[in-house]
Amino acid sequence: MELRPWREAPERDGVLLMAPHELSAGRRAEVLRSARWSWVHLTSAGADFIDLAEWPADTLLTRSWRCYAAPLAEYALHAVLTHEWRRGAPWQERDTRSAPAPDAPPVPAGASTGGGTGLWGAEVTVAGWGAVGQRLATVLDALGARVTVLRRSPAPGSPFHQTSDLGRALDADHLVVALPLTAGTRHLFDRAALGRARPGLHLVNVSRAAIVDQDALTELCAAGRLFATLDVTDPEPLPTGHPLRSLPTVRLSPHVAWRSRDSDAAFADDFATIWATLAAADSSAAPDPSATADSSADPHSSHAPGISHAPGISDVSAPGVPVPAVPAPGAPAPGAPVPAVSAPGAPAPAAPAPSAPMPDARALDAVIPGLVPPTTGRRARAAVRALLTPGRS
Repeated sequence: MELRPWREAPERDGVLLMAPHELSAGRRAEVLRSARWSWVHLTSAGADFIDLAEWPADTLLTRSWRCYAAPLAEYALHAVLTHEWRRGAPWQERDTRSAPAPDAPPVPAGASTGGGTGLWGAEVTVAGWGAVGQRLATVLDALGARVTVLRRSPAPGSPFHQTSDLGRALDADHLVVALPLTAGTRHLFDRAALGRARPGLHLVNVSRAAIVDQDALTELCAAGRLFATLDVTDPEPLPTGHPLRSLPTVRLSPHVAWRSRDSDAAFADDFATIWATLAAADSSAAPDPSATADSSADPHSSHAPGISHAPGISDVSAPGVPVPAVPAPGAPAPGAPVPAVSAPGAPAPAAPAPSAPMPDARALDAVIPGLVPPTTGRRARAAVRALLTPGRS
């Protein structure tokens, strides 16, 4: 198989890798309309760039749900610690202490810690329980913070206190927003909710600006009632002269919380995991007549699908930029199930006993990591099967 620019993709059943945040809305629409894609994988963790109401349900849409969790959690932790130590760090460029008296204790009782208090005993709410929220809550808990998780439906057995009550979530020292932007989360933290927040609350947003009422947040930060560390704003960047740029209670970064040493091509691991899941599911599932109705989904067709990428995604001509590590036939993605693909010349796997029911398409869709509902992987599984057929590219 090969990676091609999106303009060279087949007209139907190709697989598209797209960095939606690196394309204008018009160019995104052009790329998505350029072919009848069987599967579109976003290099972003969020899918709010896509209008799901207009999305063809049989085109699988997946996102990079896991690969940015570590740098986003690290950014949030850094923001929380920076706020805790905002009055001064405990260390000095040089030691200015005077020589101790003969019988003085090495650390006097009134020794300054620089004005910081640290995380031990701090109350931190993590809004969202995806890969970012889970990792961050674990780290905060290890440092002695009292963690509360804001979830729509609290689950039993969690080691953390959970709540669906906004008022309880905002009664904290820090609130980290790690929710996806959906119709249900847009302005979740609106003017009324923020007005009820604990005075001095520090809000960290590593998700999407529209989850928070930015105007209300600006006013409350200007009044000194709240603090904020924002990696996302609306718009990006903010206009010159916007009050958020100059408020002493606000720290801004230019949507870089996801960046780390290896983050530029980290989406490839998530893509490869989904690929391996599709390959394994396809080889174990009963043939779907509607999935093979298109000639391009047939492994014997002369129009086998290919993998394409939109500009800004690991261009194979760019030196030093890795190409997504798509598993070869029989090669699993790291941490993913081994695709059940027969090697050329190997005997075909035995058919399951008649008493063993074949999983239906809905059951298979339920195990696709990163899937964005309500899209389906039916055509994508057939496309992956075609690409794994020896001699296809």
